[in-house]
Amino acid sequence: MATSRYRNFLRLLEQWPVDKSREKRDLGAFVRRRVVEGFSHGEATQINAAECDKVYESLHRINTDFHLRTWRRSKETNASGATAEALRTTLSDAGLKELSGQYVEGPFSRLKEQISKRET
Repeated sequence: MATSRYRNFLRLLEQWPVDKSREKRDLGAFVRRRVVEGFSHGEATQINAAECDKVYESLHRINTDFHLRTWRRSKETNASGATAEALRTTLSDAGLKELSGQYVEGPFSRLKEQISKRET
């Protein structure tokens, strides 16, 4: 039975997009590594069938945008209010590198400063 599950995972990986802009943080690359680890002996690997099916179904739903199509109300909006392309650019390796030099004050930074002043 591992044979059909292994082939299902291979078909899923063929369809899975690879984002070259997120070199070490790409979900597709991570899934590929995990499949290689999980099926270390290829089709002859002994697996837990129930757990394997559960993982496959979850990854299949992510790959087919099941939850996106089910819950997304508008293509133009999200929690941050930014467009999808702006988020994609910001979350790329180049975008994060550009942002790493900028200090963004978080909501608790003033509180941390006040506490540190009291402790000294």
